[in-house]
Amino acid sequence: MKVVYIGHGSSGWTSATTLRAWDRNAEITIIDKKNYDAYHPCAMPYAIGGLWEDESPLIESLNYDMMKINFLRRHEALKIDRQNKKVSVKNLANNEVIDVEYDYLVICIGSKAKFPPIPGADGKNVHALKWIEDSAKIREAAAKASKAVVLGASAIGLEVATELAHRGIETVVLARSRIMRLLIDPDYANETVKLLEEKLPKLKFVIGVGINEIVLDENGIATKVTTDQGDFDCDFVVAATGIRPEVTLAQEAGLKIGESGAIVTDEELKTSDPNILAVGDCAETTHLISKQPINSAIATCCVRMARVAAMTIAKPGTLKFPGTMNNFIVPFIDLKVGSVGLIKKAAEDAGFEVVIAKIKTHNKPPYMPDAEELYFKILADKNTGKILGAQAIGPDSITDNLNIISLGMQNEMTFLELLQSDLCYAPAVNETIYPVTQALEMISRKMLRRKK
Repeated sequence: MKVVYIGHGSSGWTSATTLRAWDRNAEITIIDKKNYDAYHPCAMPYAIGGLWEDESPLIESLNYDMMKINFLRRHEALKIDRQNKKVSVKNLANNEVIDVEYDYLVICIGSKAKFPPIPGADGKNVHALKWIEDSAKIREAAAKASKAVVLGASAIGLEVATELAHRGIETVVLARSRIMRLLIDPDYANETVKLLEEKLPKLKFVIGVGINEIVLDENGIATKVTTDQGDFDCDFVVAATGIRPEVTLAQEAGLKIGESGAIVTDEELKTSDPNILAVGDCAETTHLISKQPINSAIATCCVRMARVAAMTIAKPGTLKFPGTMNNFIVPFIDLKVGSVGLIKKAAEDAGFEVVIAKIKTHNKPPYMPDAEELYFKILADKNTGKILGAQAIGPDSITDNLNIISLGMQNEMTFLELLQSDLCYAPAVNETIYPVTQALEMISRKMLRRKK
């Protein structure tokens, strides 16, 4: 059996190595344009912040020779011939084009950064953050800068902004709408902005702004960004206005593209062609709660998809991909923000009648000297009592609380069932009554009072 992978991000190498673990005889070929093996994009903001001298700790070498996997580095897939089951591949070193045959093809080519459609976006010091090379450019620019502008308020853009401000660079975030608008509700977005500006004096948010132009000098270097709320000087610009799935090859091959703009897949990650699978940023799946199509670029979702794709090929029918809740956690230096499931607007758009409980508490008993404030919110369906989502702001422990909610949601538990969870406790570790439990108690009172 010949299996070909196009792309070698987290989903690509996870799927290929999983397949090899289950099938020792498959002929596995990976096609990728990079000249290095795996890298860890989620950690690039930390490199920009100066955690390491360079990006080398983020590059991981995989022993594909030992695994008998044929890795075609610096090769680009040009065309998928579905009828003859082969991929035309160009060697970027010598421009030679060859055909690679497959029985199964896995498209895991990822996504591409979106640049804002404004004058000056092509400036030499205007950077997106997608590849290791981008991280190095931003880190090098930060080393000699005093002012930076970040366009957009995506999660990774805000990570970069907070890392730059933490380095002492005056950093302005310009955003047309609230931060992380698809991931957290407006009240928690506003609270996050307030807390970050308090913690990082060098960080400033300008929300609801119209961006006119990135002004370039005669050498093509960005010197300021003009907006309808004033001009902002800068030594460099980071464009964090989102990503879009890379589907060009799939479209040209006639594969079905979904509402989200990504490649349609089923629960086995098969596309409209049963011999072609798609995983990761380029694939569309289903939201577990809303049942709506979703293109998730969250790393944990991509890796889960990758394992299912490998099992679909190696052991058909043994593992299905049920969908995703698009869970995320993002660290802004010592402040973490996270979400699982649906935000309020998405829940209402999906037809749910939403009941919300919000609390402000601590991660540990207040008498502990290192206790920190923590914000937690739960959304539930009034009619069924099922949990629809949760959001949190605070220290590291919000991850544990959100994961409790996530597991409950995946098992379709009601708020009363989840309220009975048996959890661990010690004053030096957590509150006697977990924040998630406090929020569940509040939502139970709201829900049960409504039934009187």
